[in-house]
Amino acid sequence: MQEPTTPEEVAALHNILRTDPQRYLGIVNSWISLNPENANAWYDRHSVWMRIGEPRRALEDLNQAVRLSPSPIKYLARGEVHKHLGEYEEALDDFAQSEAMIPDEWQDLGFGLVQQADCHARLGNEANALACCARLHDDFWSPGLHDAPEGDKAGIAARLRIIAAEAHAAKRRGETR
Repeated sequence: MQEPTTPEEVAALHNILRTDPQRYLGIVNSWISLNPENANAWYDRHSVWMRIGEPRRALEDLNQAVRLSPSPIKYLARGEVHKHLGEYEEALDDFAQSEAMIPDEWQDLGFGLVQQADCHARLGNEANALACCARLHDDFWSPGLHDAPEGDKAGIAARLRIIAAEAHAAKRRGETR
């Protein structure tokens, strides 16, 4: 299968990812073997690693994708994988890189801000978490993507306070991530 070039082809490829991850992996592996400098293929392959429970492999592929061709979406994805692994400081670094590349879109979309806020909260830093949340548009709403708090701005802020308090209490008890 060739790399997709139309919305229909992208949809077909993502259907394969959902229904037959091993087939998807074979397809993307063939793209990488044909052109190891293809940053998009490395990025695409991270999706299957996450789907089949191999986040470290996803992170390796995203590292390669970013090395070959840095972009906001690649930094965002890598930040989400770091967050999934409990590597919140690294996630925050990647989210900051993504935001620096597209500051207006970052603010407008808001989902990156919620991810940043969630990482700060999980580190026990309520003030930074709420500062990120405050930057959300007043009418923002999230379904809770990638385990981030869901709801409207006020609901997200309330959940961030709880997450930060729990993280702070765990630190006091000497627990780590």
